[in-house]
Order: sequence, then structure tokens, then C-alpha cells
Amino acid sequence: MSILTEKTERRVLAEIAQTLKHFENLTLMGISAGDAVRIRHAENIIRDVIAQNGYHTISRSRGIALRKDKGGRS
Repeated sequence: MSILTEKTERRVLAEIAQTLKHFENLTLMGISAGDAVRIRHAENIIRDVIAQNGYHTISRSRGIALRKDKGGRS
């Protein structure tokens, strides 16, 4: 169970950011149009949660890295 706080911890954001690499792996697989829309929607929700907390993601060979936005919410 989660502990609800005023601000999401960076380590939580880093953990959910790691799920984004799995979305990238799906691009070469056969997916129905309806499922592709729902999958893209889920990916956008994850990216929005990260952005709303003042971070953005960078793809790296070892996975996904988080970077603090300049002037973002701390």
C-alpha cells in the first residue's frame, strides 16, 4: 500500500520511468488499433505524472534516466 504525501518522491518517479522502456519495445510487435490507443494513453499518463512533478525522461542504453526540469516544481 502506498503512503500518500504532498509530493511524489523522486525514487518513485524513477521507478515508474523505468516502465517506459517496455512501451518502446512494443513498437515492433503486432498490436490491434484499439489496444495501441490504450497503450499510448497509459504511456502518456505516466509521462504526465513525471512532468507534473518537474522532471523529464531521457532514454539511455541502460534504461530511462530522470532529469529535473529547469524552473520546475521542487
